[in-house]
Amino acid sequence: MCRFIRTALTLFVAFMAALTVHADDHMQVPAYGGVEVFGCDFAEGKDIDDLLEVADKWNKWASKNHSQPYSGYVLQPYYYDDLDDETYWVGFSPSLAAQGIVQSEWMSKGAKLQQEFDSVTPCKSHLQLAWTRVFDETESPSSQGVVDFAGCSMLPDGSQEKLASADAKMNAFNAKIGNAVRVYRWYPMQGANADTPEFYQAQWYDSLEAKGAIADSFITNGGVQIQNALYADLMRCEAGPSFLYNFVGGSE
Repeated sequence: MCRFIRTALTLFVAFMAALTVHADDHMQVPAYGGVEVFGCDFAEGKDIDDLLEVADKWNKWASKNHSQPYSGYVLQPYYYDDLDDETYWVGFSPSLAAQGIVQSEWMSKGAKLQQEFDSVTPCKSHLQLAWTRVFDETESPSSQGVVDFAGCSMLPDGSQEKLASADAKMNAFNAKIGNAVRVYRWYPMQGANADTPEFYQAQWYDSLEAKGAIADSFITNGGVQIQNALYADLMRCEAGPSFLYNFVGGSE
């Protein structure tokens, strides 16, 4: 997951292209915001319970010290082959400006709590990405669940206009069958390396049971065939790891 992309310019262009979709000669900007990802290992003798204990302290700190919204998640590998890190911290912001403000507040006020994090999970990487929403009709997502990642790239015949059109049709199908999956794309911006795909597609589920039920419904209703027909000429995705997630709080 933490082997990110080709060049900073390629990443920036990919993200800006995702934000600029032409429809009826008007510019449409989809919902987007900032993501930061820390890739970390557990210190000797420490485990997820120790991390969640520090995260609980952070939640109280964030509610008092953040002036902008920020949502923190802890990810644990579930389905995987080989990963660089044992656990991940993922933080979401509603805009890149809000992300920068919260990060500055952490740097100026959070040093003591940072030491507690470092004593439990020293981190080897810190990445900046931007999220865009593809499909999410869940009003109150679970605080725990599972998220699947795929690494994707656009094909020569693909474009953001075509991708937006395919997304609209896929979203209509998912809504029709009552699919409760939440689909987002993450575009690497800073901190990535040359092996990173153009973007990640993240599919969030409220539980492993929900993931299985949604997959069965998608398959039996012809979703695989529809998906292939819509996207096969536009983009290529390679299945990646799945993680169990815990929402650990933040600020509103």
